[in-house]
Amino acid sequence: MTYVIILWFLIICLTYILIKQLNIQKNIMICIFISILIIVFALNINTCIPAAIDGCKLWYKAILPTTFPFVVICNLLIYYDGITLYSKFLGPLICKPLGLSRNCSFPIAASILCGYPLGAKYCADIYSMGYIEKNEYERLLNIASNVGPLFLIGSVGVALLNNVYLGYILLIGSYLSAFLIGLVTKKNRNSNSLSSPSYPKNKTVNFGLAIKNAVENGVNTTLSIGGFIIIFSVIISVIESNNYISNFFRNLEQIFNLSPGILYGSFLGSIEITNGCNILSSIKISLCLKMSIISFLCSFSGLAIIAQVSSFVSHTKINFSKYIFLKVIQGIFSFVITYALIYILPTSIYTSTINSSSSLNVYLYFIPILILLVLTLLFHLFSKLFFHAT
Repeated sequence: MTYVIILWFLIICLTYILIKQLNIQKNIMICIFISILIIVFALNINTCIPAAIDGCKLWYKAILPTTFPFVVICNLLIYYDGITLYSKFLGPLICKPLGLSRNCSFPIAASILCGYPLGAKYCADIYSMGYIEKNEYERLLNIASNVGPLFLIGSVGVALLNNVYLGYILLIGSYLSAFLIGLVTKKNRNSNSLSSPSYPKNKTVNFGLAIKNAVENGVNTTLSIGGFIIIFSVIISVIESNNYISNFFRNLEQIFNLSPGILYGSFLGSIEITNGCNILSSIKISLCLKMSIISFLCSFSGLAIIAQVSSFVSHTKINFSKYIFLKVIQGIFSFVITYALIYILPTSIYTSTINSSSSLNVYLYFIPILILLVLTLLFHLFSKLFFHAT
């Protein structure tokens, strides 16, 4: 894995140096890149059309039934000042150990329950509504932008790794890495700013108008996510159909004496995590390394998720390069935590699986909540002992 990190670091640095030396304007670079994409799509039309259809099917079957109702419900909660209600109950438990105001509890809860990119969306929403300040918003964006339990436990743990227990390990690594990011970026704040934030004054909203706005926002959000899924499905299909790219990574793997598929899977995972996790789950490497790389990719999120997050937060004009940098740091934290958990936890449990889909659905909703409660209590105790305000 060290060779992989060094190799990607060199590629990024050399590409950056080359662009700087050429002294080409940003708009020109983007236009050239888009023009290349148009040519590639035209030359691979037979591959792109089925990939776009598959992306539509994925959106229709997986994203629409879960994301749209969740967004509508959360929007209604926001219209009726649900942020204040959530902050009273969850704020002291979740936000205080991380040095956040209580209003930040709502996006964190949304991220824990549903995952990318809704946590980032609600971070931007509460910032635009005046519930939090910009510095706190930039911190919250990294803390409340995580992969959801349904993907880690269901898609990765059960479907790809054939072991639901491994999905829970990935989930713990994801939550712990997010908390560590919160501790690393934590700033000293007085107790009044944490416990008594100023709430915006919300006027009473007519229910008909509220549900109309909530549905419209839910439709726009769900369609936006679907558009990103389709375009990145096409990009991934073009990459997978290109033998030159796969041969390039195969040669690199031979040069550095790496297992076949580890570089190629990491590359695809850095673009879109589902395809990367699918490839990595089938290659023959140690369980520790396989789980750790998958954990890194899921915490980093990939370019597809980063693009979705950017579409939701671009109007807030934040330092987005800082967000990407902290996502890389979070991925490294998740890599180390997952690697350690594989050694610490008993190996005999790795053979256990859950075959019943109904029982799995129940566990998916209750286990993450229990994990969250345990982690927040531990970090609350940790912050009291070592990070208490003076």
